[in-house]
Amino acid sequence: MDSTNTATQLYAKSFIPIESDPAVLNDLMYGLGVSTSLALTDVWDINDPVQLSLISRPVLALILVLPTSEAYERHRRMTTIPIDLAEDSMAEEVIWFRQTINNACGLYAILHATCNFDTRRFIGLSTMLAEESSH
Repeated sequence: MDSTNTATQLYAKSFIPIESDPAVLNDLMYGLGVSTSLALTDVWDINDPVQLSLISRPVLALILVLPTSEAYERHRRMTTIPIDLAEDSMAEEVIWFRQTINNACGLYAILHATCNFDTRRFIGLSTMLAEESSH
C-alpha cells in the first residue's frame, strides 16, 4: 500500500508539503507570532562535534525530520503507548497538539517547540499562539 494513500486516509485535511528548510519554517514560525530572536537551523549529524559547535546556544528544542513509510506507520501504531497528561506531574506545562492535517508536520513541530516550557516567552502577546499556549 502506498504510504501517501494511507496518510490521506488518516487525515481529513491535507496541506501541500513544504520544505523542511529552516528559512521556510522560520518564515512560518514568525508568521505565527513567534519572536525573530528564535531561529531554526539544520543539523545534519548530531554526532559531529564540529557541526554541533556551529549551533547557536541555548538550544530550546530539537525537531527531528525523518521520512515515513507504511512499515514505519504500522510499527508506530503497534508500539505507541497513550499518555494521559492529566496524570503526569508536568501536565500543566505540556501542550500537545494532535496532528489532524496531512503534510503539516512542520507546523505541528513548530507548535510543540514554541508553545511549551521556556519557549513560550518568545510568543507575541496578542497572537493566537499566546492564547493557545496559556491554557
